[in-house]
Amino acid sequence: MSDTGPATTMRERTGDSRVRLWVLLTANRALVAGLLTLGLFVVLVAVGVVNVYPLRTTVRNGTHIERLFQAFIMSIITGITLVVTLNQLVLSRELGPLGEKRDEMADATEFRQHIEELTGSVAPPEPASFMRTFMQLSTDRADGLKEAVADDADAELRDSVNALGDRIRTQADDIGGQLSEAEFGEFEVIPAILNYDYSWKIYTARRLRSEHSESLSEDERTAFDELIQALSLFAPAREHFKTLYFRRELVDFSRKMLYAGVPALAISILGLVYLDPNSFVGSTLGMANLVFAISAAVAIASMPFFVLVSYILRLGTIAQRTLAVGPFILRDSQRSDDIGTGEDQ
Repeated sequence: MSDTGPATTMRERTGDSRVRLWVLLTANRALVAGLLTLGLFVVLVAVGVVNVYPLRTTVRNGTHIERLFQAFIMSIITGITLVVTLNQLVLSRELGPLGEKRDEMADATEFRQHIEELTGSVAPPEPASFMRTFMQLSTDRADGLKEAVADDADAELRDSVNALGDRIRTQADDIGGQLSEAEFGEFEVIPAILNYDYSWKIYTARRLRSEHSESLSEDERTAFDELIQALSLFAPAREHFKTLYFRRELVDFSRKMLYAGVPALAISILGLVYLDPNSFVGSTLGMANLVFAISAAVAIASMPFFVLVSYILRLGTIAQRTLAVGPFILRDSQRSDDIGTGEDQ
């Protein structure tokens, strides 16, 4: 098996195109929802331009249009109610008895103290800087392992350890640069830590230690153990900050659903109460104004759904790519020839 490992970024490991990754993850969620709304409007206008007469007949008869806007009103009210319920569930995590909050504080403090014992310095409070501490810790431990095996007679072991150490340093520097200006709450923190394929690094270090166990000195074994320990701490830290990010995104999603739901509900009610074939007479740019009006009303009424779609795309993608905690590799892309692994989960 080659120790060069899989690609160093999530996009290269999964084979996703830049456009797909932009839509799923990096694009602003309000922008994605807006583009979906605009896309629906354009499709409806295009269909209406091709054949406007069925639309006029439908509006004149009233039944189908009334049912459409009635369905929108019911779905919007139901959706907003569910969003309020979801928001209460998220907020309920912020509420709790003193003992439970004390235990959470104790766990967080214990984890920070453990990191500080390994690094020899006070861990920074910001999530981005805290994760950069892991990058530096893994680099230091990789350098220590390279020094430990520098005089080993086994050339294959030295080459493999050097390749692993160089990869750890290169990726740590890249991700550290991405995190240097990122702030918690911004999405930039998440793709940076997703790019770090710690599972492959843990597997490689453990495999090298196992394959050369009989010839390793005590110092070399210790260096391997220290590197594996540093890499293993990355997983719970990443999951903790991912959970905090999810909770923040769900609150932001609830707020945007309310922002989109109010105009959508208003448009649906206006369409149900006041729309008739003579409401929008004439044409604009050679197209009947009725086509524009109906298309815009339907697109605006659909905005809450598109807001939901945009957030589910991002949160679902992140959850799918971080299913396992620990040295498990769940996807098929760029697996190694020996055991079928080779990338972070």
